[in-house]
Amino acid sequence: MKPDLFTTIKQAKLRWKILAVLLLPIIILNGYFLFQTPTNDGPWLAHYERLATVDISGDEITIKNFRRARYDEQGNISSLNYSERQVNLNELGAIWYGISVFSDPGLAHTFLSFDFGDQDPVVISVEARQRPGQSYDPIDGALDNYHLIYVIADERDIIGVRTHKRQEQVRFIPIEVDQKRMQKMFLDMVAKANSLAVEPEFYNTFTSNCTNNIMKQTDVPAWQYYFDPRIVLPGFSDSIAYSFGVLDNRYTLEQIREAATIRPDGFSEDDDNFYSRIRENYYSVITKFTQEP
Repeated sequence: MKPDLFTTIKQAKLRWKILAVLLLPIIILNGYFLFQTPTNDGPWLAHYERLATVDISGDEITIKNFRRARYDEQGNISSLNYSERQVNLNELGAIWYGISVFSDPGLAHTFLSFDFGDQDPVVISVEARQRPGQSYDPIDGALDNYHLIYVIADERDIIGVRTHKRQEQVRFIPIEVDQKRMQKMFLDMVAKANSLAVEPEFYNTFTSNCTNNIMKQTDVPAWQYYFDPRIVLPGFSDSIAYSFGVLDNRYTLEQIREAATIRPDGFSEDDDNFYSRIRENYYSVITKFTQEP
């Protein structure tokens, strides 16, 4: 028996009510995001107060607010210094990809370190800029509760605290690109740092995090750095780099990961040779794989 008109109307109203209940949270969230405006106005946590900017004059690069933070045994900042750094683009000789796993499975922070001749390397670390009372949480990061910041710092600041204070598992891997591509990656990233000083943006766990902001400077297609789960779980992001030939394909990914894992027992973050130590760590292990029959 076919339902009468009254029953049909009643069923249609019920469907609309159910749909409205399901859509209401989405509408509220969209409204919340629509009226949120990113800003550079403080207050910020002390190590996020200053934005790095870069002046470019030919091949000469001047980095302003280059950060050198140092940390106590609990991983809290014990000293915080900023300075200007000058580097020459023609001296850029290598880029290293850093992955610091802080929780399983694969929750990690990623960053790039740029080698300029004999000078201290320059690390660019894309982070969630936080205010006093905030701490990082991926759910908060998905709700535009943090702002985007490109920290430009030394390796003791970005790597030392993770290897020696927080006991995170840090992998540090040289990437395989020519100098022209290295220069473009560096210039693109510092251009973004300059842009954020003028036009602030929100950090987002899914669409604008540490890893997909790096991947945007590579050949990885847009669909992948937005929808690949390895972007949200960056501890596995080296497998993306490996599949695109950015890592040394003469070795398996497992061999590269083993060689890239920093072993901090033999040196401190205050070691005068900190920068060479973490590089020697990779080459001493990868050489063993080369020598195997």
